[in-house]
Amino acid sequence: MTIDKNSWGYRRNAKYEDYLSTHELLTTLAQTISCGGNLLVNVGPSHDGLIKPIFEERLRDLGHWLSINGEAVYSSKPWTHQNDTKTPDVWYTMQEKTTVYSIVLNWPKNNELELGSVDHKTVGSVELLGEKGSLTFKVGSDGHTVVTFPHITPDSPLKWAYVLKFTLK
Repeated sequence: MTIDKNSWGYRRNAKYEDYLSTHELLTTLAQTISCGGNLLVNVGPSHDGLIKPIFEERLRDLGHWLSINGEAVYSSKPWTHQNDTKTPDVWYTMQEKTTVYSIVLNWPKNNELELGSVDHKTVGSVELLGEKGSLTFKVGSDGHTVVTFPHITPDSPLKWAYVLKFTLK
């Protein structure tokens, strides 16, 4: 994929809105890895080999996000469900049979996320990567798992997308 929505090369006349946002990049990453794929990100350097600052910013953002949430990405495998059956914009990966990651692309309303693909009976604990401690969870409608997100400060390094780590029983 390329960060410039209209070209695989350098364009002097590109506008800001011609570039994918960090959130759009992470959405593509989550969708791709949850289905077992890999992602190659292209940036178009100028004729003299320079990378435009907007490309650098996007790559640094991606690297920062991966420094916190990389365990959900690197060496991960698709889980039983690629995306959630109840809540849109939630994608899954796994590391071992007992570790499942949920990549949540939008902060949940009222800090509660209902997941239709995660059976509450199988959940041992839930963590939000980048935050300390376990999160609380409960049974939702139809036996779904409802996870309560913590309150985070505006200067938190968590932004763009959030990863829940489920340790299964």
